[in-house]
Amino acid sequence: MPALKYEYIPRYTQKDYEEWEGKWELIDGIPYAISPTPVIKHQIINTEIARELDEAIEDCNNGYIAIIEAEWRINKSTILIPDCSLICYEPDDYLNKAPSIIFEVVSKSSVLKDEKIKFEIYAKEGVKYYAIVYPDMLVAKLYRLRDDNSYQKVGDFDKESYIFDINGCKMRFDFNNIFKRYKAEL
Repeated sequence: MPALKYEYIPRYTQKDYEEWEGKWELIDGIPYAISPTPVIKHQIINTEIARELDEAIEDCNNGYIAIIEAEWRINKSTILIPDCSLICYEPDDYLNKAPSIIFEVVSKSSVLKDEKIKFEIYAKEGVKYYAIVYPDMLVAKLYRLRDDNSYQKVGDFDKESYIFDINGCKMRFDFNNIFKRYKAEL
């Protein structure tokens, strides 16, 4: 039997999304369940990312906010929940503009979505930096947006620091700090 054609897959909207129970993302009208709940290692690394971002923005008095798992309502058919974001505006109940930096902590159930689908969406929507964090390898792959709205890989980071430049504010982010708890166990 042939595979189901893309145009036959039902599409949903933000209105439908708001009625669902559980945790979901909506991409081009297609729902993606966010389950199971991330393992403890994933959650700890995500918390360390937020902490490191929060400390990095202390010297930038530009209203930057580091935020964990906030809904980004891109349009009526695409709603994403990045693991950790840095935004440069005061949000309402949901994010409605592209974050400047997004970190996604990869899990077995999210690898395709994080490496391919969200990668393309974040570039198209103008997210300046995208970091894909691999807890099992204790490494983050960092990408920077080019002028043509595609990502160029900056590098793989595990113990290095990187200086993010957001609107002229330079923020030092130490990747070693997000992994150090687990490196001590090696």
